[in-house]
Amino acid sequence: MIIVISNREVNVGAANDARLFGEGSNAKGLDEVRLATATKDETEKTKDQWTLELLPEPDTLTPETLPSRQLFEKIVQKTKDGELTSEWVFYIHGYNQSFRKTLEASWDLEQTYGVNVIVFSWVANPGGFVLSEYKKARQAAKASSNAVDHSLEQLGTYLTGFIEELEDLDVGISLLVHSLGNFLVEQFVRSPVFSGETRIFENVIFHQPDVDHANHTEWIDRVVYGRRIYVTLNANDGVLGFSDIINPDRLGNTVRELNSKRVTYVDFTGGDNVRRRHNFFTGKQKNPVIKEFFKLVLTGQQGELIDGFQRVSTPNRYTLT
Repeated sequence: MIIVISNREVNVGAANDARLFGEGSNAKGLDEVRLATATKDETEKTKDQWTLELLPEPDTLTPETLPSRQLFEKIVQKTKDGELTSEWVFYIHGYNQSFRKTLEASWDLEQTYGVNVIVFSWVANPGGFVLSEYKKARQAAKASSNAVDHSLEQLGTYLTGFIEELEDLDVGISLLVHSLGNFLVEQFVRSPVFSGETRIFENVIFHQPDVDHANHTEWIDRVVYGRRIYVTLNANDGVLGFSDIINPDRLGNTVRELNSKRVTYVDFTGGDNVRRRHNFFTGKQKNPVIKEFFKLVLTGQQGELIDGFQRVSTPNRYTLT
């Protein structure tokens, strides 16, 4: 199952497909989100393969009539009935991703790792020349921090309210944040509104973070989690190499001074099928060790202990052999 939480513009009157959300901001501002469910029919050849159902909002919102609560109750029931797996990934994408691309990436996660996906789809593709577009995307990421806060706070309320049922169903959820999406999370964690909303996650995976390497422990060590925090690294990352041109050293491609005592750093540099890659969790990944690592960490397990990784001098750093 794929659930969309988005502060993108809603294209009123658009077909119920990938055109439902656009590339601009929600008309009420970036703090405002709408929810939808998304399904893909690969057998459909004549029209858009995506079907989206925008959750309607009643005129008067109460805790009982919130669309998110009603959806959550349906999910619990579907899990009880065996229609849904118990593993979930909350996914925050990176820069230059159209809404359709965020759907495709979510579907790829679902199909590759057998998980349900909640994607927070933010305004990451504002258009324009590359440099100005990147700067606009950073501004949008920063401005989206409140929307993430509200979304996680609401999700935490539901998880707490159904805690006994969810424990019986063995439901788990992990957080996967890719590239510039990490800048969004950094702003959220550094903000006064942050009060440990990330504690709902088993594992937190900061994948190829497009954030400053210097002083990254100032915010990353504030993150609350259930089991582990991972940061993935590739010194040859081509996308982060571009980001280095206009930014200080990026965390995702810097393999020195990895000094957080709470983070497990996983260095993929030089591994088979790594080269200059920026995304390792895609279903196109041909390295079975990397794929097994993500299969484990995205389902709340420990991935760095499998054959193919070795611990190096830094106590909490592992390298792909």
